Amino acid sequence: MKHTPFASPTERLASLDILRGFDLFLLVFFQPVFVSLGQRLGWPWLDSVLYQFDHEVWVGFRFWDLVMPLFLFMTGASMPFSFSKFKNTPDKGSVYRKILKRFVLLFIFGMIVQGNLLGLDPKHLYLYTNTLQAIATGYLIAAIILLHCSLKWQIIATALLLVIYWIPMTFCGDFTPEGNFAEYVDRFILGRYRDGVYWNEDGT
Repeated sequence: MKHTPFASPTERLASLDILRGFDLFLLVFFQPVFVSLGQRLGWPWLDSVLYQFDHEVWVGFRFWDLVMPLFLFMTGASMPFSFSKFKNTPDKGSVYRKILKRFVLLFIFGMIVQGNLLGLDPKHLYLYTNTLQAIATGYLIAAIILLHCSLKWQIIATALLLVIYWIPMTFCGDFTPEGNFAEYVDRFILGRYRDGVYWNEDGT
């Protein structure tokens, strides 16, 4: 699978493909197999290593907390290569169709994976619970900025987004799982269409 939706095979970045493969290897093979093997062996010295292959509950950081941000990083790193030939194109209709298609597909896949979409039960349908949906939303916002802003304004927009996020998270609510500002927003917007926990362990 190509690392970008628009790049030709000659524009593939080998380092990005290797990093993606490493991240997927950790996610779908190494962590499940290693953790199961470690639990079966029961060696005490492995406990500190196994500890790093699970998400931190709330306060703290473990190695496994890098997996989701790494996917976000790879998505962002590939976008300049994907969009370079579209940036100066007057008619951006075709690229926006591809962006929206990717956004919708990632969002739906996220609902399938953790949103109980295939359960066909509206009472247990969750709209925004998955890393794929966080990637889809970030991808859409970043694509708009990348296609329409110069490097200077990209930096300014990034700084503004960070400040807009920091102010309410710091001054509205607190830093507890149930009392932070993001949790208030989730409850207000999603209501019963959320998975009922204060936060997702992957940080979304």
